[in-house]
Amino acid sequence: MNHHFISFVLFLSAGLFSQDIQWPTQVSRTFSSNFGENRDDHFHMGLDIKTNGRSGEKIIAVEDGYIHRMTSNYNGYGKALYLTSISGHEVVYGHLDKFMPILEKVWRLQQAKRRSYKVDAHFSQREFQVKKGDVIGYSGNTGNSFGAHLHFEYRTSKSVPLNPLTMAFDLPDHVMPIPKKLALIPISQGSMINASQLIQTMPLFRDKSGIYHFADTVSVFGEFAFAIEAVDKREGGNNIYQFHRVELIIDGKMKFELDYSQIPFKHGKAAKTVIQYDLKRKNLGEFQKLYRLEEHPKISIHTLENSGILQLTPGFHSVEINIFDTKENKAVIRGMVIGTFPMSLQAKEILRDDKVITLALSPIRGGLPIRDAVVYSFTSYGFPDEKVKIIHAEQVKKDLHITLPIKPLHNRILQIIGINQLGGMVSPYHWTANKPRLNVIDIRPELKIANTERGLFFQVEMDQYAPARATLKLANDNTFMSYALNQIRPNTFLTERLSHHVVKDMKYIDVELSHEGKTRETRFHYQFTPTGPGEESFVISNDQNCSIQTKKNTFFQTNIIWIEQSKEFVPVKDGFHMSPVYQLQPYDIALKNKFRVGIRYEKDLVAHSNLGIYYYDPKAEDWIYTPTENSRQKQILTAELDHLDAVTVIQDLDSPLIKRMFPDNSGRYHIKDVTQIKILVDDLISGIEPQESSFDLLLNDLPVFAAYQPIKKEISYRIEQPLTKGQHKIEFKVRDRMNNESAETIYFVVF
Repeated sequence: MNHHFISFVLFLSAGLFSQDIQWPTQVSRTFSSNFGENRDDHFHMGLDIKTNGRSGEKIIAVEDGYIHRMTSNYNGYGKALYLTSISGHEVVYGHLDKFMPILEKVWRLQQAKRRSYKVDAHFSQREFQVKKGDVIGYSGNTGNSFGAHLHFEYRTSKSVPLNPLTMAFDLPDHVMPIPKKLALIPISQGSMINASQLIQTMPLFRDKSGIYHFADTVSVFGEFAFAIEAVDKREGGNNIYQFHRVELIIDGKMKFELDYSQIPFKHGKAAKTVIQYDLKRKNLGEFQKLYRLEEHPKISIHTLENSGILQLTPGFHSVEINIFDTKENKAVIRGMVIGTFPMSLQAKEILRDDKVITLALSPIRGGLPIRDAVVYSFTSYGFPDEKVKIIHAEQVKKDLHITLPIKPLHNRILQIIGINQLGGMVSPYHWTANKPRLNVIDIRPELKIANTERGLFFQVEMDQYAPARATLKLANDNTFMSYALNQIRPNTFLTERLSHHVVKDMKYIDVELSHEGKTRETRFHYQFTPTGPGEESFVISNDQNCSIQTKKNTFFQTNIIWIEQSKEFVPVKDGFHMSPVYQLQPYDIALKNKFRVGIRYEKDLVAHSNLGIYYYDPKAEDWIYTPTENSRQKQILTAELDHLDAVTVIQDLDSPLIKRMFPDNSGRYHIKDVTQIKILVDDLISGIEPQESSFDLLLNDLPVFAAYQPIKKEISYRIEQPLTKGQHKIEFKVRDRMNNESAETIYFVVF
């Protein structure tokens, strides 16, 4: 037994102690991604360390220890090593191109034994001991990787990922995080932010001292919460990173904190609950919640028992948000919110000539005097035009008289937002200087449904402006529930936030527009299904051809689901839609687990093969195949999804493309130049599944265990022993997800 092993065993029996940690590569001390970054369905559990885009750079042991595990796969970490360090930590090295020579030989033997490229081998502490600084592998681009780099993780002895920048490395950093935007989220029914029940986002402004400030004082009513969009930066690079910690302080008291020091893998699914998921799905920004709903799990990054959900007393309250990186560089955001209560106003014309018009703004709910106002003009089609300059404003008792230039108001509708005496915003009032050209009989309303984690809104949009009062009726066969809508824009009306359960047993929705004795009623048909975390549910589209089936653990909280048939959709790049496109709703809600979708297809397609369900991925801007079961007897395709996306049926009859091969057919190569086989493939419709059944590779009639890089779509095999001089043969077959196959046989000469 060697002395290194003796000391190592003695250490393990004596307990843990700290030692200096060496950076895992000498090629770069920079990284592209850090610990805790939100990847929708998981957190990034380590550092993506740059290797200048090169494979084959030396990767070293950061501490004394031993290699206890080696893996290789087409997805995930690709080729990876796991080291148990002398300090008792587990260290992970992912996306490697090669292992150190002895481990590379063992890896080859494991492949031969398993007859597979995939390996998951475990070793005792006696077998592969390493010293700090030893080369244990070489950087690469294997697995689910977008370029050559090293994925590095530093875990506890129980495999709980730790932040390497706080627990392993001490890298200099003098750049503070950068706040970008703030979001305020109404939580309870009736909650309002700046007189609106919808989420409000706002910019932040930095003063000369470096402090960030709210754009203005925010008026709030009821329960609400904050979310922040912020990034971290480091010297000498353009990458953006996850910040380390954030504090929410109200009136000098800490109300919420996120701390990205460690994240157990079991908390990975909760990543969707940490971001403001609806804003992200709408491409409005990646906001992190400074609150936690009671239905959502408390995880390691939630350091306080406080939920972060606020309900403030009337009056002014100070807000401070502190954002830290791992070196405690701090960005500070400060602002004021005012606790208020809902108010509304009316406008009455009291003076007009050929140059100006004067309106009296009077409070009709709430009672506080109006001290200021902001006026915007809109076109008759509901588009915002410009902010209207107030020539003169004068307070008369509780009213505010405002004088406006009349010329810009021609054929425009005004939205008037009052500011009460305490600084709170008043619900908008809409007024026009001209007699409207249309009445409610001429208007075609559209109905939209906006879902939130705490309830839903019904929104009515008119194609052109007409004075109207809007009412919503949710009806079943015998009764209906009626809800008044609030006018939030000249052409737009919104309900109060309603409970998800109001749509239970609902058969249809009537939208009623009325004004001066005239009424127009329009009927809409939806099949809503309320559901919750402990419930199974089933919903079907209006045409009876698309269905959603959820499980007991599909949702984090109570919700509704429904299906809309899309009128506008993205065409298939290299194929055709074989069914309507269905938008599964609500598309912007985070799901805990998968659900099942079914699509019935036409009878004349029964004989057609290779039908599959595809969902639309906005990031990829393409339709993506999902594994599909086909019941030809029932003419139904079924699949599992983890997002409520747009879905359709597409047929794939095209074989994969073999775009490039090395060696080339009829090529002549020097013996030193043929060290690898590389084959670039692609498939334009269903794609190629990253698994061994997708391809066969034979070299001189013998099967070899090739790697597959799903991002590059490259199949590769490193030739262990130099080829003999003379002619050689490569046989290659590749299959797409619908089992369409392409094959190629090439001959080349080595000299």
